[in-house]
Amino acid sequence: MIKYILGFVIAVAVILVGITIGANNDQLITFNYVIAQSELRLSTLVAILFGFGLILGWLITGIFYLKIKLQNIALNRRVKRQSQQITELTSPKAE
Repeated sequence: MIKYILGFVIAVAVILVGITIGANNDQLITFNYVIAQSELRLSTLVAILFGFGLILGWLITGIFYLKIKLQNIALNRRVKRQSQQITELTSPKAE
């Protein structure tokens, strides 16, 4: 519950910062990239780069999370199999 509230507060804070930056930066700048150039408002450029960074961060975090999750599943299977082997080895056999 706390992490949902914290996530909501962080999302609202990011939106408020974005609105504040967007409202104060309306000057036109020339943005040169490898192939071409374009004129954008500074607030638009900041929003685009912020969004790109946010998406890239989520993708990288998701990849690492998925990797750890799959590793956890494999280790849980291994522990289960080893505990079954220990049970088989330690249980008295009926002969």
